Amino acid sequence: MANQILQTFYHRMLPLYPPQAEKFLKTAGAQNLNQIAFRYTFSVEAMVHISHIIEDAVIANRRSAALHVSFQEMSRLLPQQTRYQKVAEAALGVWLYGINDIPATALALLPRTTLIDTADTVLTHYWFVVAYGAGIGMTLLAEEVPSLTGVDRYYEGFYTFEPDIAYQMVRILHQSYPDQVPPPLSPEQLLEKEK
Repeated sequence: MANQILQTFYHRMLPLYPPQAEKFLKTAGAQNLNQIAFRYTFSVEAMVHISHIIEDAVIANRRSAALHVSFQEMSRLLPQQTRYQKVAEAALGVWLYGINDIPATALALLPRTTLIDTADTVLTHYWFVVAYGAGIGMTLLAEEVPSLTGVDRYYEGFYTFEPDIAYQMVRILHQSYPDQVPPPLSPEQLLEKEK
């Protein structure tokens, strides 16, 4: 299956990043997080924090980047719909991945947004946020891991601001969903386009 490439990519990349604890998020600050690549095991709250850093970069750099986001289940987007209206207005395009567990009309107001149903794929186990475009390359990729309590959700993954990693992620998503995700330009092609 094409989207198992993501699983292979994840397991190949994870060991390359130094581990950090969740406490690191509270002490590092948003500016420092834009300069430090790391891996972690985080709660949903911490994952949302990093996701917002990436989304805020897209909002601050209007029409510079496309955004690819896995909510695992589309219903998890509903509480953030107002935020995602701003993100969609600022992005070149937004691709939302997850199990389609809500009516299609629930997200109809998001401009330049493509919904991709990932039911029955390995992508349902991953939370990712990828911003990729001219001057922006940010990736959060994490796999949901079992909770000791069985109630909370936790994720093990990595965060990086390396454009090549963001490019590779979008290439994998294009390979998995070629009819819905356009092929990305390489970082070198993006630099040429800026000239």
